[in-house]
Amino acid sequence: MTDDRKPTSRGVDLTIDIDATLEEVWQALTTGQGIARWFAPHAEVTPGEGGSVSIGWDPKEMWGQPITVWEPHQRMQTAGEMPAADGRMVRLAVDYYVEARGGRVRVRLVHSGFDDSSWDDYIDGLDAGWAYFLFNLKHSLERHRGLDRRQESARFRTTARPGEDHPVFGEKGLNVRPPVGGLRPGDSCRLVLGGADVDATVAVRHPPRTVAFVVPAWNDALLFVEREGMKETHQLGMWLSLYGVPEASIAPLREGLADVALRFTLSGG
Repeated sequence: MTDDRKPTSRGVDLTIDIDATLEEVWQALTTGQGIARWFAPHAEVTPGEGGSVSIGWDPKEMWGQPITVWEPHQRMQTAGEMPAADGRMVRLAVDYYVEARGGRVRVRLVHSGFDDSSWDDYIDGLDAGWAYFLFNLKHSLERHRGLDRRQESARFRTTARPGEDHPVFGEKGLNVRPPVGGLRPGDSCRLVLGGADVDATVAVRHPPRTVAFVVPAWNDALLFVEREGMKETHQLGMWLSLYGVPEASIAPLREGLADVALRFTLSGG
C-alpha cells in the first residue's frame, strides 16, 4: 500500500526587520541564552549541522530538534517528525534566514513540510504564535539589548464561547479597555493586572487566538495572551516577559496572574 500524500506550499512564512547587528541577531537565534530572551525561557543549543536545539517552558520538560542546516550568519534549519491527523509521521522544518539590509537585519522564518491532509487549524495556530515570537525577538533586541528576560506565566484550562470576546479580558480578569475584540496592532488601551491599572499598546493581534501588549509602566514588558485551541473548552496561557524589572515590582504581577488563573480555571482543570 502506497502513501500518495504530497507536500504542499501551505505553512508559515513571516519576515521582520530588526535594528541590530547581524551578529546580535544570529546569537539570539542560535544560542541558549539568546533564545531564552525571546522564545522559550529554557534553551540549550549544540551548534552546527548535526547539533540540536532544545527548548522548554519547564526545565523538566525540554523538547529537542536536530539542526539540519547550519550556515553561520545566513541560515539555520531544525527539523523533526510530527503525526498527522491519520497517524502518519510528517517531517516538518523550521528555517531561520538572516540578511543584513541597510543597517538593519531581516529575519525570515519559514515553517514548512505540511502535506495535503488536514493541517489548517494547526497552521493558523503556528502563524499566530510565530508572529508574536518574532515580535518578541525584535522587541528584546531593540528595546532590551543585552538584558536577560524574566518570564512569569499562568496556564490553565478554561472556556469561551466561539465568536465572543474571551471572558479572561473582562472585569474579573485582565479587564482590557476598550474591549479587546475591537483592538488592532498599534491601538492604545488600558489593562488591569495585580492591582495595577496601566496604559498599554497592542503589539500583535491574531483574533481570536492571540493578543500581545507592550506595557511601558513595567519597563516595556510584553504581556502575551494565547488561546490554545478553538474549542469552547481549551487551554489559555498568559505569558509576561519582563526585562530589568526589580523583584519587588514583579511579585504583585505574579500574584495577579495567579489570581486570574484561579478565577477562570475549570473545576478539576
